[in-house]
Amino acid sequence: MKDATQKIYLVGEGWGYECALKGLQLVYEDIIGMSSLDCSVRGAVIVFDGYKPIVPHDVIVGNTCINVHYSLLPKYRGLHSTVWAILNDEDYIGLSVHIMTDNIDEGPILHQYKVKNDRIRTSREYIEFYNNYISQNLGNIIRDYLSGNTHLIPNDKDQATWVGRRTHQDCRIDFTKDLSYQKCFFRALVDPYPLPFVEYKGDEFIVTKVDFHPRNVETHLGRILNIDEDGLWVKVKDGYLIIKEIRDSTNTIVDFNKFRIGQFFNR
Repeated sequence: MKDATQKIYLVGEGWGYECALKGLQLVYEDIIGMSSLDCSVRGAVIVFDGYKPIVPHDVIVGNTCINVHYSLLPKYRGLHSTVWAILNDEDYIGLSVHIMTDNIDEGPILHQYKVKNDRIRTSREYIEFYNNYISQNLGNIIRDYLSGNTHLIPNDKDQATWVGRRTHQDCRIDFTKDLSYQKCFFRALVDPYPLPFVEYKGDEFIVTKVDFHPRNVETHLGRILNIDEDGLWVKVKDGYLIIKEIRDSTNTIVDFNKFRIGQFFNR
């Protein structure tokens, strides 16, 4: 039976917001959705999902503010946390629902959902997995907390890490990294995030398909050392990144003949 007595405010946008709304609607009848925060609200329960601005102090102390964050807090406080967790090759990744304070992604944790990093799924696949979980469970998580049936988990600052918003340049392939990192990089940077890219003679090219060749010799990193039916073979720290499909700024596949053995990317 739905709770018709408790009013819930939901603030945010995008995938997370839509899934949070579905999860709350399973339990609560009175949900007020907002894409931007009404700072005049007081004495309310406000749930945030997909909301990026800093929430004012008066809102936090005047309400019960609860945030959905896609990391296993206290790790990866900040933006693009799932991508950063994959790039750092964490053994486990997941999401947290926590009480908000004035500091970013701080405050006691109401609930965590942890999954093993299988080193196969992409960031998008994990986020879709989390979205589905929130759409089925968020209402019950909030109800349990408001009913006093939740054991709070400390959000230990000593164990915390912080990450920041990723920029376009963060998607530039770094050929000084090893193959393990390259595999994480291409799993992390998938649609809807900007895709990995290289620079060649002043132009940017999006790299859409790759393979990896774990044979290592000492030679120039970032240099095209072979071109064949498999693609462009470029040296990385401990092997070769094989670029199997590359596109220009119009998203058109570029013929490998445009590139030359001996030339460097990102110079």
